[in-house]
Amino acid sequence: MTIPFRVTATSILALLLTASLASAQRGGSSTHAGDSFKEKKVAEWRGNAQVSGKISDEAGKGIPEARVTFIFAKSNDGFFATTKKNGEFSAKDIKAGEWRIQVDSANFVTVRQTLTITDSKNAPIAVQLKRDNSPELIAKAEGLFKEGKNAEARAEYMTVLAAHPELTGINRAIAFTYGREKNHPEALKYLDLALASNPDDTTLLQLAAASAMETGEFPRAMKYLAAIDVAALPDPDALLNAALNLLNRRRSADGITLLNRVIERFPDAADAYFYRAYGSLQLNKPADAKPDLEKYLALAPSGPQAAKAKEFLDSIK
Repeated sequence: MTIPFRVTATSILALLLTASLASAQRGGSSTHAGDSFKEKKVAEWRGNAQVSGKISDEAGKGIPEARVTFIFAKSNDGFFATTKKNGEFSAKDIKAGEWRIQVDSANFVTVRQTLTITDSKNAPIAVQLKRDNSPELIAKAEGLFKEGKNAEARAEYMTVLAAHPELTGINRAIAFTYGREKNHPEALKYLDLALASNPDDTTLLQLAAASAMETGEFPRAMKYLAAIDVAALPDPDALLNAALNLLNRRRSADGITLLNRVIERFPDAADAYFYRAYGSLQLNKPADAKPDLEKYLALAPSGPQAAKAKEFLDSIK
């Protein structure tokens, strides 16, 4: 049984837009550098240098209330500055050296760059921000995805990802588009990127395992399945589907390994015993299959596999 790629009930748009573009709080407007991120009486970035600049939009108009984050590379510590109504900002009493800055403003694409500050006069910093149409693109991509237009949706998602690489949830959406097209190598590429940020996501692990089976990478599939926290599963369905997929591909030993985990967590899951018996029969081990078939019939005497279980038992006798 191949597990289908599909959108969950949670909207992809809602999922992606919950990601935060910046984690620190806004600092106050000041002609001096703000407080250090780290709790020190005298921050390592304090010195005698100063710098100023302006943040503007694509038309050259200053952007008020933009946040400029300064990080002193040597100590990985820094401060915030906030632009005035005309988009200008300044910071004094900072140390010369290598700095990283990040500029954030609502409805604009975040900009990051490095700069070298000297003790002598520093040239003004001029940063131009582009309007961020990511919310509209994500909404458009979601609509295209629902219409089954996978390539078009993927193009929109990738445009957003290029502007906001921190929105790692987009990798998940891109993987879904490839999965629908049965392009499993590319689906796996983006599923791995999504799992890097959400290594315990059962749905992602399940989908990655299914794609790995489609590409014949069974050890890789088993690695994904092994990462699923069985104790956190509300029911055995995810692992039962994966086990059945393995058995249908004649990966009997792998299927039985997975079913052992299912039965340990869900000892009353009747289907798990039937599937494990089926795997044992594939391996020509009827003695191992018999008690599982009997257990299945004890748990589900009128179950969907009852007739087949009795047939198997009769053949074993």
